[in-house]
Amino acid sequence: MFRTLNNFFMHFEWRLSLATVIWSLLVPAGSFALPAWATKATGVFSEYAPLSWVVAGFGGLLCYALAVFIYGTGQQRSVRSRYDAKFMQETGGIDPLATVFEAKRIYLNDFVLPSNPVIMGKTFVNCEIVGPANLYLEVGNGIDNVWPDKVDAVALSGDNKFYNGFLVRDCRFRGCRFHRTTLFFEPKESLAVQHLEWLNWISPLPSQDLHPGVEEPTAIEDQSDRSPTKTEEEKQH
Repeated sequence: MFRTLNNFFMHFEWRLSLATVIWSLLVPAGSFALPAWATKATGVFSEYAPLSWVVAGFGGLLCYALAVFIYGTGQQRSVRSRYDAKFMQETGGIDPLATVFEAKRIYLNDFVLPSNPVIMGKTFVNCEIVGPANLYLEVGNGIDNVWPDKVDAVALSGDNKFYNGFLVRDCRFRGCRFHRTTLFFEPKESLAVQHLEWLNWISPLPSQDLHPGVEEPTAIEDQSDRSPTKTEEEKQH
């Protein structure tokens, strides 16, 4: 019974494929032949025959090509609209091309393209940054007023390049929460930010001999609860 049904569907699929090929050949040929025959039968532009028949045939073929183009464009836009609707539903209506995000829940795996895993020049205000994801904070980022959640942090050895995760460049995080994310730092930068209480170091810290100089920027600057220095207070007076 199963073999019989299998043979039936195999033959049906073969016939369907053959019919599709024949139809794809007959429709263009018919779109050429039908206008040419109609022009000949009605005697339109008979003084220019048989050239008028050929022109009418190519005109019909052009109309067929135009109809196929319009249909394909409509199908493409329909697919794109369904994709956009699905994306907006899954990501909460977030536009990854925007530069400022406020009070949003950012799912990093939907936010960043796998082919270009770089987050650059973005500002996140009171957002939830959701993984699972690895974030490599390069120089130029700032994080202010992090919520009291602990965030896993890893100090890289500096010997091997970071591959498995997202690169973060020149971004600002203000009042954000980090969920199921791990932050990665270069050796010198990890020593510069090791005092931050919300970082949960899950790797050994490098030797203190690598502590960066004053002139070297760090990958992250925590500006939480920063009070003005004495010099700044004197300037205010």
